[in-house]
Order: sequence, then structure tokens, then C-alpha cells
Amino acid sequence: LQLLSLPEDGDRSGRQLAMRAVHVLISLLPLCVAVSQPAPTLEDRIEGLLVGSLIGDAAGGPHEFQTPLRSRWTAGDRLLSAAGIRELAASFRIDSYEIEAAPYAHWVDYAPAGTITDDSRFKILFFESLESSGTVSRQGFAHAILRAHADTTGQYGSLPREWLNEFSRAARWVLGQSEDDGALPPERAWGGIPTMAGQMPFPPVAALHPGDPEDAYRRVWEINFLDNGIAVDLNAALIAGLAAALAEGASWESVEAALRSTDPFEFGRVPWVPRRLDVWLDFAHDAVQRSDGRPSRLFAILENELDAVTWWEAWVPMTVVFACAKIAEYDPLATMQLILEFGHDTDSYLQVAGALIGALYGVAVFPEEMRDLVELRLEKDYGARVERWIDLLGHARKARIMPAR
Repeated sequence: LQLLSLPEDGDRSGRQLAMRAVHVLISLLPLCVAVSQPAPTLEDRIEGLLVGSLIGDAAGGPHEFQTPLRSRWTAGDRLLSAAGIRELAASFRIDSYEIEAAPYAHWVDYAPAGTITDDSRFKILFFESLESSGTVSRQGFAHAILRAHADTTGQYGSLPREWLNEFSRAARWVLGQSEDDGALPPERAWGGIPTMAGQMPFPPVAALHPGDPEDAYRRVWEINFLDNGIAVDLNAALIAGLAAALAEGASWESVEAALRSTDPFEFGRVPWVPRRLDVWLDFAHDAVQRSDGRPSRLFAILENELDAVTWWEAWVPMTVVFACAKIAEYDPLATMQLILEFGHDTDSYLQVAGALIGALYGVAVFPEEMRDLVELRLEKDYGARVERWIDLLGHARKARIMPAR
């Protein structure tokens, strides 16, 4: 400060040195603020997981399978700089819908910003099954699906039935109903494609097993009849990673380590067949390295080498999320914006990213106006409340760890 007070025609070198020091201090202010903030509590991170997933879904919904709106950082062959990361983070927003309602998307024509899609409606069914029985079970979740499938007289008309037709057949099979009643084996769902369906309803399972990835994995394996093939492992592992994200001091690195190491049924030891989870996580890192820090190159690699047909295969959200997070240097909102600019099944990718980011950093990582917006629409459109979800998870978690009397 004394050097800065020198007259303009005084010690120029001293003044320039002082100015550089001031610029360095200013650049460190965000880090100082972050360090001064108290670490998020478990309750903050659980709320972050839930609300972050809603925000991701609502942000991705209006752009799902639409032509991506790309910024200068993704449209051309540009190296993503620190300034670019900040610009991407500042660009992340939630838009309204410019298309009519659809079974797997929003249920209101030209819906307002904050409206969710099937990714979050599946969570509503998860919590309905939890509330009705006080626990999480395969049969309870199947009943929740069939109750929603039967609702054709409510405000959304036939949309619930159209949405759940494919899943209802597997639910009937799980409940022991006959083929005459419409039951069909889960293995034939979606033609046997290993989808990311289990990534929609089951992220809250992580909140029942915070810091315990293996228990979370096993619980998802028990209740998940939505998936088949390698998707059962991939989707259970993703929830295991979310459980690891809820542990104190968790990081992206510890989450990925949990994804890889949580393998109770030894997929990684099958002779001659590498575990696909490891293959795709390795690919995410390799794709970022080959992109040389340029998002447009990363996007091209993902487009050409993800082996996606529907773009909702089980490995796609996980790979896109981890690749975009790494190239964005794990900045939360820049990661979300990059995923949005990549395109395809944006609501599904972003609900996974939002859950991970919220679990790692707590709910305050998301702007308050976004949080309020999605919670408002959740209650207005479906009568569901995040506060109630948190209560249900807390009761179920206590019931799990308390000895029976």
C-alpha cells in the first residue's frame, strides 16, 4: 500500500510490483472465501443431492435431444481457459420449454422454467413407495409404478400411462402377475438395451447409506428391476459413488475411487471380460487428454466413440459427466453448462451431475433462485416437497441403524 501511494513519477518499478501483488490478492479472494466457509453438513449435502438433481433435470429438460446451443468455448477449436470456465459457470441457467408436453418429458405444454421431467418423476415414485411402507423394497417400488400407471383421470390425462407402459410390464412380473395381466420379464424391457433407467429413481438411496458405498450398491441391486445386463452394475455403482460423495471430505477423486472399488459381485474378476465401468471411466480420462483442453474436440470424441445408439445407455451419463467435469477443472456450474452444450439426453446427464455436485459441495453450491424455482414447480405440478423427502430419508435411515425393540 505504501508503494501504491508513490506519485506517478516516483518509483515506477515499486508501483508496478505493488499492482501485481494487488492483482494476485484479488485473484485469490474466491479461494479465501471458500476456505472461510464452513464445510457443508451431511444434511446440506443430502439436500444438495436432491435439489441438484432437480436443477439438472429442469435445466436439461428444455434442451433434451434439441440442437445444442453452443458458446464460443464449445463451438470452435478453442482452449478452455480459466476465464472460459468462469464464463461457462456464469452462463448456466434454467430455461422454459418451447415444445408441447410429452410422456417422458414435461407434462405441461410450453412449461415454465423449473419444470421437471421423468428423471425427477421417478424420484417422486421412489419417495411414494418409501412413505407407504417406511422402507425401500422391490415390491414397494413396483406397486408405486403401477399406481401411477393406473392414473388416467388426473390432470395429466394419459401421460402417466404412456410414460410407464414399458416399466409397468416389468413391475407386474416382479409382483407375480401373469402375462394375461400384462406382465413381462424385466430382461426384455427396451429390447434388452442396458439403459440408465436406474439412475433416475435411485440416487436418494445414497442418502440412506452415506459414506457406505457397498451398502448403497447392494440396496440398489435388490430393488432395481428397471435395468438389465451391465446396466445393473453400472447404475448400482453410480449410487455407490453418490454415497461416497456424502462422506465428510469427499472429492471427485474419492467418488471415482468408490465407483471403481465397489464391486461386491466381482464384475472386475470375470475372466477375459473387463468391467465396463472401468472401461468407460478410463475412456472419460483418455478423451479429455486427447482433447488437449478443447471442449469441441472432447465433444467430437464423445460423439464418435461413446458407442451410443439411444444416448440413454447406462454408461453414457457417467462418461459425459466425468469427462466434462475434468475438462472444466471440476468447477460445479461450468461442468453443468458444458454438459448442456454437449447435448443429447441432457436432462438425464445433468440430473446425475447435479446430484454428484450437490452431494459433494452442499445445496448452497447452486444459486438460490434456481433452488427456489425447481422446488416451487415440484410442489405446484406434483404436490411433492424436498423437505418431506429429507424427512422420509431421515426416518428410514434411523430405522435402519436402530436396533429393533
